[in-house]
Amino acid sequence: MRHLTILPLLLLAFAACTQPTAKTLGMAEGKALLAAKDPNLQIVDLRTPAEIKQTGIIEGAVVMNFNAGDFDKKAKQLNKNHPVFLYCAAGGRSASAAQQLQQQGFKTVYDFSPGMSGWLSAGNKTVKQ
Repeated sequence: MRHLTILPLLLLAFAACTQPTAKTLGMAEGKALLAAKDPNLQIVDLRTPAEIKQTGIIEGAVVMNFNAGDFDKKAKQLNKNHPVFLYCAAGGRSASAAQQLQQQGFKTVYDFSPGMSGWLSAGNKTVKQ
């Protein structure tokens, strides 16, 4: 009988280990990833138009306003087999978006947790959209 109660726990643990996971990046890791200039890296800015107008975007980013309600639809434009670098203002929306992309089967998702506020505080540049 003990074996029957352990089996579901083992199956659950195995399933959790096989699902893709997002990697949270700090400033140094995020800058290094962007500096590598991987042509397959998909950089996604999740902020609102007002936020973007105020600060600009990280060079190479595409804008997908996470608060607009159509993120799942827009995410289908991304390649699930290429890495995705997500950022927002401070890390909240990027964490939520990373979870959604994982559920959609994206293989490699990076959540840039300092967000744009951290990016700018560290003296990094942006481009106007």
